[in-house]
Amino acid sequence: MQTRTSCAKGAADRPAWSRGALLRGFWRAPVLAASLGVGLLAGCALPGGQGGSTRAGVELPMRVADAPKPSREAQSLDDAVRDLTVSLFDRARIDPPTGSGRYDLVIDPLIDRATGSQNTTTRGMETRMAEIVRTRYPDFALRPFGTESLAQQPIVLMGAITAVAGPGIIPASSNARPGTYRIWAVLGDLRTGKVVSHETAWVRAENVDPTPTAFFRDSPAWAAETITEAYLQTCARDPGEPIDPRYLEALQAQAQLADGIRAYEAGRYEAALVSYEAAAAQPGGDALKARNGAYLSNRAMGRADAAEQAFGRVVDYGLDHGTLAVKFLFRPGTTAFWPNREISGDYPMWLRQIAERSAPRNICLDLNGHASPTGATAWNERLSLGRAQTVRQELVEQRPVLAQRTEAQGLGASMPLIGTGTDDLTDALDRRVEFITEACPIRQAAR
Repeated sequence: MQTRTSCAKGAADRPAWSRGALLRGFWRAPVLAASLGVGLLAGCALPGGQGGSTRAGVELPMRVADAPKPSREAQSLDDAVRDLTVSLFDRARIDPPTGSGRYDLVIDPLIDRATGSQNTTTRGMETRMAEIVRTRYPDFALRPFGTESLAQQPIVLMGAITAVAGPGIIPASSNARPGTYRIWAVLGDLRTGKVVSHETAWVRAENVDPTPTAFFRDSPAWAAETITEAYLQTCARDPGEPIDPRYLEALQAQAQLADGIRAYEAGRYEAALVSYEAAAAQPGGDALKARNGAYLSNRAMGRADAAEQAFGRVVDYGLDHGTLAVKFLFRPGTTAFWPNREISGDYPMWLRQIAERSAPRNICLDLNGHASPTGATAWNERLSLGRAQTVRQELVEQRPVLAQRTEAQGLGASMPLIGTGTDDLTDALDRRVEFITEACPIRQAAR
C-alpha cells in the first residue's frame, strides 16, 4: 500500500490569489461515464466488512482498512476522479451514523484554487462523485447543499483543483500552460466539527477545462475572499483535524449563495436575488459573490438603477478590502474595449461608479493592467500598461481629482490566474485591471 501523501500546511495550500494557471482541456463525459461504469461494476463491489483504526483511544471504523490510495502518477480525469472518490469514502475514519442508519451527505461546490471559482471541470467532478456515491455507498444519502440539509449536521464533501509542476507534487505552480493538475477532496463531519477523510490525485492537463460556469463567467469583479481561504484551509487538513471555524461560521450563508448561483444559472433571477440578499444578512455572507450576484440578477431583470447601486457595492467591497480586479474586456491586441454591447455596454456605468466611490475617500489607486500569456513578454507589458492607462483616463474624466491620486502600470502576463491564452471569456481574469488602494499620505511621504 502506498504511503499517504499529506497536504502540506501553510503557504503551499493557501489560495494563490495572484498566481496560478489552468490549461483548457475537455471534459469527456461519455468516456468518463463508460470508464466509471466498468470500474464500478467490475472492480468496485461493495465492501464486505469493516476495518478499524484507533485514534485518541477511540475505535473509528474504516470501510476498507487496506483500501488502495490514488496513483501518484498523472491520470486521465475520469480515472483520477474515480480513484479519489473511492479512496475518500473507503478510507474515511467516521463515527457510525445515527437515527436512520444512513449518513446525510452534501457537496459544497468544488472550486479552482487560484480563483475560488467553479468551472467546467470542478462541476463535472461533482457530478461524477455524486454518481459514484449513489452507486457504491447506499448508506450515504446525498442531499442538496442548502440550509435545510445543513440543519441535519451532514457529512460535507469539498475539494479543489490546482496546477502543479508535475505528478506527485503538492504546491501550486505559477507557470502558464502546466502539464499536470492536482485534485483533492475532504469529508468533514459537522457532528464533530472535524475532517474525517482527505485524498489527493493528479490529472493530465489535456483533460482539464477551466471555463468558468455561468455565474462566475458573468461576474464583473473578482477579489480574494475570507470564506474561500477558510474553505481551502479545511481542504488542506488531515483526518482528525478541525474544520476551519471561519468555514463553519459562514456555512449557512454559503448554502444560500449556492442556492442563488443555481437559481441565476437556471434563469430564475428573482429567486436568485432573494438568496443573495439572505446570504448577505448572515455571518460571512456579505462577500463579493453576494454583491456580484445582486448586480447580475438586477441587470438580468432590467432594473438598471438597482443594478448600478449593486455594482457600487461591489466597488465598495474592493476599496474596503484594498484590492479589486475588474474584468474589462479589450479587443485582442488593442487598448480599446470589446465592441459588443452585450459585453461592454455597462462599462461606462462601471467606470462612473469606480470614480464616484473612490473620489470621496482619502485613498490613492494603483491601476495594474494584466495580459494573457500569449505574445512576447515586452509586448504584453506594453499592452497591459496601455489598457490600465485607458481605464485611468476614463476615471480622471469622471472625477478630475483622481488625476493626482492614480497611477497606471503594466504587469504583462506575470500573474496569470487562468493561463490558457485563449483570449476569450474563459481567461478574462488574465486580462483584468486590478485596483490596489493605499493611503495617499503614505504614498506622498514615500515620494
